Amino acid sequence: MEALDIPLAVAAGTVLGLTLVSGWIKSHLWASEALICLLIGMALGEHGAGLLQIAPSANENHLAFVEQFTRLTLALSVMSAALSLPTGYVRDNWRSLALILLPGTALMWFASTGIAMLFLGLPLMLALLAGAIVTPTDPVLARSIISGRLAEECVPARTRNIITAESGINDGLALPLVLFPLLLMDQTKDAFSGSFAFLAWEVVGALVLGWILGKATGWVFKLGREREFAETKSLTATTFALALLALAGISLLGADGILAVFVSGLVLNCAMKEEGQESHEHFQDAVDRSLTLPVFILLGLIAPVAAWIEMGWPLVGAALAIVLLRRLPLFMLLQLLGKPYANYKEAVFAGWFGPIGVAALFYAAFAARHGASDILWPLISLTVVLSVIAFGVSGTPLTKAYGKRQSL
Repeated sequence: MEALDIPLAVAAGTVLGLTLVSGWIKSHLWASEALICLLIGMALGEHGAGLLQIAPSANENHLAFVEQFTRLTLALSVMSAALSLPTGYVRDNWRSLALILLPGTALMWFASTGIAMLFLGLPLMLALLAGAIVTPTDPVLARSIISGRLAEECVPARTRNIITAESGINDGLALPLVLFPLLLMDQTKDAFSGSFAFLAWEVVGALVLGWILGKATGWVFKLGREREFAETKSLTATTFALALLALAGISLLGADGILAVFVSGLVLNCAMKEEGQESHEHFQDAVDRSLTLPVFILLGLIAPVAAWIEMGWPLVGAALAIVLLRRLPLFMLLQLLGKPYANYKEAVFAGWFGPIGVAALFYAAFAARHGASDILWPLISLTVVLSVIAFGVSGTPLTKAYGKRQSL
């Protein structure tokens, strides 16, 4: 019991403390809540106080724990993202989202692949796998930047919504990108039948089945309201249950559970419209505080500092280049060619704030469980840590600067 009490006390105490001062942190401190959690985790881990030691690269049980914990966190985060969007947002902004999610995602994937090959000399398939893992925009870190009083005062709703929508959708779309090089390396032939048709089912099945789940849940809930056997206050619990059912149930059917969660959330949001807004906000608050911050404590605990030191400057260079170059320069080009954003300022802001986080940790653990090379874990973990630092430090000042430019 004591072994469980330590991490539970650390996580609960950290969440409690950050919740009490969250507004002050976002308004005054050049550090995000995620960055504070990361530092706490590193202070308690193997290279700090040594109170907790988790080594996913050396222990199968630890790897399984990291994979499932990050998977659950990611699923609840994309559900939160779906519920925070205005009704019909994806339908009304499909052109901009298509540009960001198709050529934009492909450009980020190829850029990250090239960086991995250039700095670390990885073979093509392994570099493609590394690139796919760091491609998706993380909804947890993104929400920490575009939510709260400061963001609402300084960042227009259209900017916050397009970043939210992108982070929710491309976290699910990343799974086929990760599976593609794994299938080519023949590392998952038995598990996934060796069929590239499976990649299409991952996406199409998730879209269809997620829509059905969200539609059915919304219809039953509205019917229950009319017949007085359901109450609005139960919508928060309904949303949690829907997220878990979509994640687990649709994954059992061989489709992408993460993408299905986002789709089901969008459909439920449309069905509920304004009547469920307060419950949706309760769900988002619960996810943002209690369920996502602990994952960054975990990141600090599992950070393979010894491997980072052993691999040296090529690893640091690769991680830095991915954080700095995988997105912003390419999205400037995308804005020039297709104009998915309202203006250049919005393109710069959204191009910079596309962090790498929980999604990358989940896909790295997923790839490791399916036989990917051990070299990926130091690269992915360091990239995520640098991303947390970069966006944690720049979040408050750049958000304020964006607000000032908007008012000019």
